[in-house]
Amino acid sequence: MVNKEERTRGHVYNFQKILAFIFNHRFTSQSEISSALEINKATVSKIYSELKQKQFVNEVGAGVSSPTGGRKPRLIEINKTFGYTLCVELTEHEIKGLACYLNGATIQFHQLQISRDSDLIVCLDKLIGMFENIQGTLNGLLGICFAIHGKVHNNQVLSSYLNLNKIDLVNHCKKYNVPVILENEANLSAIYSRDFIRGNREENAVTLSIHQGIYAGFILNNRLYRGSHGQVGDIGNNIIMSSFPISNGEKLLTYQDLYAQDTVVNSIGELVGQANLTLFDLSKLYEDHNDDVVAGLSQFANGISEILHNIAGTIAPDIFYINSPLIHQIPSILTQIKKYFERISGYSPLIQSIPNVPLATLLGGAALMTHYILELDDLKLNFWNYTEE
Repeated sequence: MVNKEERTRGHVYNFQKILAFIFNHRFTSQSEISSALEINKATVSKIYSELKQKQFVNEVGAGVSSPTGGRKPRLIEINKTFGYTLCVELTEHEIKGLACYLNGATIQFHQLQISRDSDLIVCLDKLIGMFENIQGTLNGLLGICFAIHGKVHNNQVLSSYLNLNKIDLVNHCKKYNVPVILENEANLSAIYSRDFIRGNREENAVTLSIHQGIYAGFILNNRLYRGSHGQVGDIGNNIIMSSFPISNGEKLLTYQDLYAQDTVVNSIGELVGQANLTLFDLSKLYEDHNDDVVAGLSQFANGISEILHNIAGTIAPDIFYINSPLIHQIPSILTQIKKYFERISGYSPLIQSIPNVPLATLLGGAALMTHYILELDDLKLNFWNYTEE
């Protein structure tokens, strides 16, 4: 005999499956859900009524009758106006915010330039305040996700380039009365690659994020892998062994010391005698075949290839995505990375620059927040269904 607890678990399981199916199959119907998921029509009807009562779904018209005739089915989709999410990315030079509907469709984007002298909390409140004019949703702001360039564990910042471990973001944002999630930015980029890229059927993917540091986000069996204590993915601090003995007081050389984007740009800037070199300036020098720039970026490409080679030897993902503004600005670097990888590894995996580099991390945060709100943490959702209009 099935007890009450087992019935409850079964109901939750069916509820999640049906909600995920509706999200992933826009303009579906109760009969299609029942057939595809092999759940009887009475159960589908009951759960659909719950979803409608919670205002998670909308009816959007009538479909086509079956060949045998009968009433046209009512078509269903996720109710994007249920509310909106906000993702905020914190970097050394700017803070960026993106508001999205529940289905991932974008509403507003704002950014603020900051410096070492900026009061981060004041700037953060100012940025979030820019989104207060959003109207037309049932529940307003649903949650805030912070994209952290650093280590995060149990919703706390362990280390970051802005010393965010000294600021309690979760406690500060209690005044907004919504859930607040802190996540490593590479993990959010990985979630973006899984949920927003149309036709992405690879269940195992690695997203290498190259900004102030070098981090990797891992999607294994379609789930984000966080590892233990927030330590997984800190590729930049992997040690490059020297050929000579290192004393205890000497700093070990890491990939980050050589190949982080800021390091590469600043080093090339010194070589060409240009302080505060921008990515646009760098791309122009590269187009002009400046010897120092060509050599510096070639070394960068080789270094990134070696990092990917080492990851492949451990995990061998179906595909690598690279989230790098530098490579986005100078796409030919990616060609060099692929060639050098094949030379040292003997095979050619899929290596791609992640689409929409400027917003990939923020959209990943929107996806994470929607997963949390709908309680669909471990299920893949096809946000591209709603964002390619």
